[in-house]
Amino acid sequence: MDKNTLEKLSAFERIDYAIAVFIREKIHSPILNRTLSRINRGEIMLVLILPYLAFAAYQGILPYPWWIVIPYAGLVAYANDRFVLVLKKLIARKRPLITVAGKVDQNPDMKHSFPSAHASNSMTAALILVFLFGFPEWFLVLSLLAGIGRLLSLHHFPSDVLGGWLIGTCFGSLGFFLGRWLLPVLFGTT
Repeated sequence: MDKNTLEKLSAFERIDYAIAVFIREKIHSPILNRTLSRINRGEIMLVLILPYLAFAAYQGILPYPWWIVIPYAGLVAYANDRFVLVLKKLIARKRPLITVAGKVDQNPDMKHSFPSAHASNSMTAALILVFLFGFPEWFLVLSLLAGIGRLLSLHHFPSDVLGGWLIGTCFGSLGFFLGRWLLPVLFGTT
């Protein structure tokens, strides 16, 4: 980004850009990017959820039937994902890979940076799993790792990740309150 363009940015945008430049120059590497891109997928979260779900079902510590956990959390996360996708298309902010690293990519998704869907979806799912279904609090760390991974791989600016976590918190809270109202009605629990 040239000096003239950088001067036109707000203070908040300059901080975002400066952090992304720091990550690019001091932390980012192709191996780190490839590793984080593979780890930072929903399937990995599912690999961590399923063993705990099996354990909790076996121990009888789930407040609802085990077979409702993944579909319910997935449905709320899907609604969150669709909302985030609409925001990304409306805002169309270019990713740091383009603006900071200068990567040229024909993929149309490369111009959709704000908000981070990974941060948002993982926060939505983690909040529902922890607060509605009684998973351990350390599952919230998975969302933090997802967001940090997106920063380190230069897929998002810090504000993209923070915005994603905020939206995910809203959807996760909505899913929690809806679940607390709906699930006892459907499954006769208190």
